[in-house]
Amino acid sequence: MDFLGNLFNDDPTSTLSTIVLIFFILIVVTVTLAFYYDFKKNKLNEKKISMLERAIKDLIEEFRSFELLFSDQKKILQDYKYTLERLEQETSRLADTSKGDSVITNAIKMASEGKTIEEISDLTGMSKEEIEPIIKFHGK
Repeated sequence: MDFLGNLFNDDPTSTLSTIVLIFFILIVVTVTLAFYYDFKKNKLNEKKISMLERAIKDLIEEFRSFELLFSDQKKILQDYKYTLERLEQETSRLADTSKGDSVITNAIKMASEGKTIEEISDLTGMSKEEIEPIIKFHGK
C-alpha cells in the first residue's frame, strides 16, 4: 500500500498521466490484436466462401448437363412412345383384319353351303347389308 501512496504523493499529475498512458497503450494493443485476429478470420472465411462459390458453380454446371441429358432422354422416350402407339394401332388393325377375314371366310363358307342371310347373320354377327353381296357372289 505504501507504493501506491508514494506514487500519488510524489507527483500526482505525472502519475495520473502515466496511468492514463499505460491504459491507452493497453487499449491500443488490445484493439490492434482484435483487428489482427479479425483480419485473419476474415481471410479464412473469404477462402471458404470462394471454395463454396466454386463448388456451387460446379454444381450448377452439373445440373445443366443433367438437364440436357434428361432432355435428350425425354425426346428418345417420346420417340419410343410414338413408335409403340403406332405398333399398337397396327397390331389392333391387323387383329381386326384377321378377325374380319375369318368372319368373312365363315360367311362365304356358309353362303356356299346354301344358308340364308338370317342364319349367316345370327352365326357371324355381320349385318344383312354385308352378307347380301357374299351370298350374291358365293351363294348357291
